[in-house]
Amino acid sequence: MMRKEPGRAEGSVEVEIRAVCEQDRPDWRNLFAGYCQFYNQQMSEKVFDRVWRWLMDEDHPTSGLVAVKDGQIVGFAHFRPYFRTLTGSSACFLDDLFVAPAERGRGVGRRLIEATSLLAEKSGWDFVRWMTAQDNHQAQQLYDSVAERTEWLTYQLSPRTGGKT
Repeated sequence: MMRKEPGRAEGSVEVEIRAVCEQDRPDWRNLFAGYCQFYNQQMSEKVFDRVWRWLMDEDHPTSGLVAVKDGQIVGFAHFRPYFRTLTGSSACFLDDLFVAPAERGRGVGRRLIEATSLLAEKSGWDFVRWMTAQDNHQAQQLYDSVAERTEWLTYQLSPRTGGKT
């Protein structure tokens, strides 16, 4: 499992990129709360606990990296493999990427993406793919500098209502 591979990208030595571990929970939780707030998402302790258990569970497909500066977590990336039936291969889906507001624009997000890409390469995944909100222009500046913008549109269906969410 990739959790064992810390992934050290080239470049800045200002932050350490490594796998998330048990002692990171308090800092991660505070940062994850900021991530939820950024997307106007209410989070309960039950959800925080569930996501944390996923990250700590060697058998769960979701993994996480953290960016550490001066002993404190200043960013995280959560990712997982997904399977591509048209090619019979797998790729990496970057579910969450978040950097503390005070550290944005300093290369932390880029380092997390680079480390995720390195782990994807080591895992034999074809590529790393992610989504962002259409109005998240600051993040898009970074993403446009490190990756190719696709032409795919995203749709969402609620199984409870059988229709639009």
